[in-house]
Amino acid sequence: MVLSVSSLGGTHWWFLLVRPERMMILMSESLLEAFRLDQPRANDLVGNPLLIAGSGGGFEAVIVVRVLAGNGQVLVQTSVTSTNLTSAWQSTVGLPEPPPTNRGVVQVGPSTGADQEPGMVSVPVFFGTAIAPGYRSYFLYTVQPGDTLSGIAAAQTPLYIGSGFGPIFEANRHVIGDDPNVINPGTVLRLPSDF
Repeated sequence: MVLSVSSLGGTHWWFLLVRPERMMILMSESLLEAFRLDQPRANDLVGNPLLIAGSGGGFEAVIVVRVLAGNGQVLVQTSVTSTNLTSAWQSTVGLPEPPPTNRGVVQVGPSTGADQEPGMVSVPVFFGTAIAPGYRSYFLYTVQPGDTLSGIAAAQTPLYIGSGFGPIFEANRHVIGDDPNVINPGTVLRLPSDF
């Protein structure tokens, strides 16, 4: 039910009357609309600890953080506190070493303050330490005509820390696809490294 009250300095004020449990749902929907995850980005190759950052907040400025393995297993569930409902925030989250799958999902969302699941922003990621032991970062390589993943792996050692072409393939499946024998000139690949 909506009521209108007019004439407070010429401004109309609208009041929405809802049950308390519905109010929490409305609050969580509006919190999620103003919520943003900036890091990691979709398909990022992430390290350990996982760096997360965004903008927004939840009930009492609490942000729920969950990291899932590729099989849906919850690896980490924690929370971060921002300074208010619209502020920038950042945190680090330790992962199991190594994560059980090469791929996973980072989920973050504003806490509702209730016993209901908050709306979450979900971002698929690749776990660098599951792909290449010792992973700390990556460097970029642009595929040249005639390149193969095996040739790139051999030519880029010692900066590339993987063994064979497998880690390059796993770290770049989102751009290579399912066939490691088909790479196109001009494709930019991430090569795992330890610097």
